[in-house]
Amino acid sequence: MTEKSETDKEVLDEAYRRGYDYCARIACAPGVFAAVMETLGYEDDPMVNEVWKATVGLAGGTGNMAIGTCGAMAGAAMAISYSFGFTKEDLLQGPEKMLKVNGVVAEVGKKMQEKYGHIQCQEVQFHHWGRSYRFTNPAAMQDFMSQSSKDQSLRTACQEVTGDLAKWTVKKILEHNPQFSKRKQKRNKT
Repeated sequence: MTEKSETDKEVLDEAYRRGYDYCARIACAPGVFAAVMETLGYEDDPMVNEVWKATVGLAGGTGNMAIGTCGAMAGAAMAISYSFGFTKEDLLQGPEKMLKVNGVVAEVGKKMQEKYGHIQCQEVQFHHWGRSYRFTNPAAMQDFMSQSSKDQSLRTACQEVTGDLAKWTVKKILEHNPQFSKRKQKRNKT
């Protein structure tokens, strides 16, 4: 294995690990966004920390309702969008910039569909568990907690999704916007 591919594997493994761990601690959407940004060297960036606040309501298929886009995918889309750095004015000048961002988001979405069958939260839950949970319903939350205390795979399934989404997102950002990574910039300067 070459030094570059070892470094890339190390970075992608770190993204997966961060995404996996954050899911259990802060949920899917904020977990993926944080994992991607921290892996790429933005852990202390005040703007990124402000943008992170907008991820919280996207967890659990939007507001824990499970009927929206999987929060991990939403966090990935936010990270990819942020990496391009386009302003509202940039996008008003023409749709090609938005199409470029959406194309990269779609690449990650396609990987998610291939592995997990869908990008919608409840469908990903069906893929894993044969049913979905709307965590806004206290009875559903109680049922999930009861079932997951007996079967740990219920808890780890979403962590695997967030780990994968963080990893795939970092990979796509490095492919399409390598200059975005502060981590790579630091390495290239040494």
